Formats: sequence, C-alpha cells, structure tokens
Amino acid sequence: MSLFYKPAHRLLAVGLGATVLIACQSTSSDSAHLAEIQFSEAGTDIMPLEQRSRRKWDNALVADLDRDGKLDIITTDHAYRANIFWNEGGYFSGPQLLIGGDTHGVAAADYDLDGKVEIVVSQGGGAGTNPRFPVGFEVNPDRTLSKRVVFEHFERSRGRAVKLVDTDNDGMLNMITSAFPLKSQPDGANFHYRQESLRQFEFIERLPFAQWLGYKVLVTDYNNDNDADVVFYGGADMVLIQGGEGSDFTNVSKGVLGDLANTHDVSSIAEIDFDNDGDFDWLLTRAKHQFKGQSYYDSEHQRFAFFSRFKPLVLDDLRIEGDFKLENLQMAFPTFEVFVGASKQPLSFDVDRHGHKNFSLTPEQAAGWPTDTEQKGLYIGYIGDDVWRVFANTKSPTAAVIHHVVSTPKTTDEELIPVRLLENRDGQFVDVTEAMAIDVAEQTASSAVGDFDNDGWSDIFIVRYGNMATETKQIIYHNQQGKGFKRIEGHGVISTELGATGSGAEVFDYDADGDLDLFYANERGRWHLFTNNATSNGNSYLIVEVANAPSGKAGPMGAVMTFDACGMTYRRVVGQTSAAFSHNNINQLHVGLGSCQEFTDGLVTWSNGESQSFTINGANQRLVVGKR
Repeated sequence: MSLFYKPAHRLLAVGLGATVLIACQSTSSDSAHLAEIQFSEAGTDIMPLEQRSRRKWDNALVADLDRDGKLDIITTDHAYRANIFWNEGGYFSGPQLLIGGDTHGVAAADYDLDGKVEIVVSQGGGAGTNPRFPVGFEVNPDRTLSKRVVFEHFERSRGRAVKLVDTDNDGMLNMITSAFPLKSQPDGANFHYRQESLRQFEFIERLPFAQWLGYKVLVTDYNNDNDADVVFYGGADMVLIQGGEGSDFTNVSKGVLGDLANTHDVSSIAEIDFDNDGDFDWLLTRAKHQFKGQSYYDSEHQRFAFFSRFKPLVLDDLRIEGDFKLENLQMAFPTFEVFVGASKQPLSFDVDRHGHKNFSLTPEQAAGWPTDTEQKGLYIGYIGDDVWRVFANTKSPTAAVIHHVVSTPKTTDEELIPVRLLENRDGQFVDVTEAMAIDVAEQTASSAVGDFDNDGWSDIFIVRYGNMATETKQIIYHNQQGKGFKRIEGHGVISTELGATGSGAEVFDYDADGDLDLFYANERGRWHLFTNNATSNGNSYLIVEVANAPSGKAGPMGAVMTFDACGMTYRRVVGQTSAAFSHNNINQLHVGLGSCQEFTDGLVTWSNGESQSFTINGANQRLVVGKR
C-alpha cells in the first residue's frame, strides 16, 4: 500500500498530556511474521539515475525540498555536479542541476522559517590552491532555485562538512562547518557560525579538531539533554564536544569515551538505539583514506584492478589473452591523458572527463614502450609475447580494471580495521561489538540504520570498502531483539560495477509504503536505489511527520520524537544521518512495531524546547505533528 495513492489517513488531534492505551500484544514477531530481509534494485523507470560511474562525495541528502510531503534526493558527483531528483510519488524526476564543480557536503533546512527550504553547499578548495566559501540556495514551491548567496564573510577554506544545528536552542539554526586546514589555519578549520538574525550568520568560534584528517562530523545528543553535541572524527582520534549553556561547547572526549577516543580511521558514525532503551548507541565503520596505491586481482574472472594517487604506481607486467580491454578508467584533475605505445599517442574520448571510460587496444595500436614517461598520465604499451605494461604517473586519483589477465600480478594487502559498535550506558560508551555478534573485520565505507522488516528493532546496513576487481555484496545485520545481531545472506543488495569502492548510504521510505528503502553509492561507481520487499511480512509500522513547532519559531531539524510501545521506548530525531559531511532533513520518522498494539501518547520536542503530544490510535498510519 502506498500512502501517495490511497485516501489520506485521518490526521489525529494532538494535545498535551493525554495517554491512550490500546489492546496489548507483544512486540516480538512470530515465525509467521518474520520474513527474510530482501531488497531489489529499482530501475531507471523509478529513478533515472545515470548509468555511468563517477567519483562521489559522502551520502546523498534526503529532504522534502519543495515541502509537498514527499522526500527528495540531492546527489553529489565530486568535481562534476550536484543534482536534485524530485519525488513524484514513489517515482523520481530526471536530474535538475543544483550546482556544478568541486562540491562537498550539503545541508538543507528552512533555517529562516519563511516556509521555503534553503540548501547550503560546502565548496572544495582545489587542494588548497583555490579556497572558497559555502554557497546557498532557496527552493521555491515550483522547484525553481532562487536567492543564490555566497557566504563571503565566512573564512575561506578547503570545505568539507556543513551541518545546520540549533546550538543555542532558540529555534534558529546555526551552522557548523569543517575543512581540511590550510597552512594559514594551524588551529584547524572547524567553524561555528550563529544565525544572529534571519539569514545573517556570524562567526562565534573555532571548534576543536580531531588529529590529522578529523574533519568528519556527527551531530548527536549523547546525554539526552536536548542540547546538540558534536563529534569530529576520521583521522587518528575522535573529539566529542558537549553542548552547554547558550552556544558553548566543552570537550568531554576522555571523560565520555575513554580510550575509545583513540579510535582511528573512522569513515562514518551511525546512531542506533539497538536495545530500545531510549538513548543512542554508535556504529562506527572504518577505512583508510585512499592516499596510497592499491591493486587487486580476481583470478576467477581474470580481472586486475589498480588505484594510484600522489606517487607513480609501477605495476607488474601483465600477460593478457587477446586485446587489451580496460573498464572504468577514472582520472581526476589535473591529469587526464592516456598515452599508448612507444610513440605515446594520446587517446581521445567522446565523453566528458569526469566519468568512467572504457576502451580496447590491439597489440598493433599499443606496440612498444616509450623511453620517456615523465609527462603526467597513464601509460599503456604492448611489449610482445602477450605481455602488456601499465604505468600510472599521476598525482591525482587514477583507477581502472583490466580484463583477461592470465598472469598473477602482485596485489596490495588490505589492512583489517573492524567495525565497532559502542553502547551508550548512561552517557558513557562501551565497546560491545563482540558481545552483539558484529563481526566485520574488513574495511567499510559507511552504514545506515533502520528497522528493515518492521519487527520493532533497528537493523544495520553496511557499505563495504570492497575489492575493485569484483562485484560487491553489501552487508546487512538483523537485530535479534536487542540481544545481538544476525548477518543476513539473501538480502539482494549487490553492486555490480567494477573498479569502485564504497561510499555513503541513507535509509528512507521513498515510496511511502511503510518500509525503509536504501540509497547508497560507490566511489568511482554509481548511485543505487534499492526497494524494500518486506511489506508482506505482517509487521506494523508508524510514520510521524514532524512539521514546525506550534509557535512557528522552530523548524523540524533536530526535533525529537519519542513514544513507548509494548515496553519499548522509541526515539527518533529529524536530521539523523551517518553522513560525515552532509546533513539530511528526513522529517518523516519511521518506527517498526512488529505486532504491537499497545501505545502510550507520543511526544515531539523541538530544538527550542517546545513540545507537543500526539495520540496513536493504531498502527500502519502516518501522523503529522506540529504546524505546517
């Protein structure tokens, strides 16, 4: 059943303090209701995603941009363009250009409370050669964009993250940005800007930074005091700053995290209340930054893949059957040249430089090897006797997959950096990874959390870093009623593109049928929308759409929804995301209920402290709480 195509459900009256109890049933799903979690990839008729591999940047942003009650998507293909896909009721429009060029984190919210959503984009800084400012747009009801503004009074930076957070609890969203520090920024480039008046952001302070590449950002509320806290992570450690009076922050890393503050190479942090006790635990995926050369070999399919960056990558000579066939060549600015044979004949392509390129070469076309390979580029030559030579002399990222390789080339070993699950115990975090049966030793790029089978317990989706020479089956863990997790094998979420590694993931109910779908990407790969097929398992759900606070003085971002059902506490927050750099605004909060029919009244609390209760008169419905 899709809520987009059925008569609107009766909106329930909301009031303060009332409690309604409905006939009691257990939340535990019996065997008749428990179905295998399974997804299928949506076709281009559902979402016309480009079938071309490109570089990515973080999760997609999900938000109701045009405020029509349906969740839209913004995708970012790094250094190329960011696109908006409008939700047409379970189907998406073709891409509409938001902005082109070197774009990074994206955030969306109606931060000036004028009824229109603003989008803020963090722009990159050209590896330090062209530091820039964030740029903003406003979305009109007819889906046009206006009021383009460049935040020229901000400090120039190599922009990374942008988060919209009500750090002083006055209902107006402030902005936290992060960046890769310039040489002129020895104290870091994590900045806090307050919205002093509508649309006017003023610098408050420079925030602490995590060591090395610690510019990834999590907005959280680890101690449930309705005051936003922030984690900076991604490099050698993690820094947790606790929100205090006004817009003040205090570094509480050691006191709250202890030795866990030294967790390194964290690629994403997803909040998950795996035991339904009302506070948020953290799932940490971890991976090395792609700075060093890498190579992979799939002997079964005779595919060899390589990645090069910063330093020349010398590969073993390859014995290849037949012609030289290369797939998903990705080269980044400023090096795009491919030189062939002893003559260094440059290849030309009839597609743009920012996406993948495939080509084949005969031994005659690539005969010989040049005496000089100092010019930046990718060199390919046929040496004779079925032997080919490949040399990547590039500083910018360069990657590809070579087919029909019958020799056994040397490959790099992937360092094992396991996923970690940290339980929140009264504001202190404890590593419970092993106790909860999470066993992922390999490197992982991102995760997303949601109750995929609506049994009342939050499950886990993990995007693997992966092997560039093979297809990648992603990871899903099913929550065993808060006692542990079981790895699901037949879930159907597989990435078929070669030459790619993992990127960001989000969960949301794009077709409004009551179950959570997946949207994720692969670096140097594609965007993927996977539809959840669990609607027939008999489990129930509730969707609470959070609008503005009753006074109209606070928007949905950061609002907290809670209610109790069959002995469990369910807590969801608008804007929750595992995105390291972007900040979604999913205001349609999903809760699986299993077979439960016992509910207390729920409560939504906005960032300025306003609250409104709501009555749940049954499952499988969508409620709107607040002022539209």
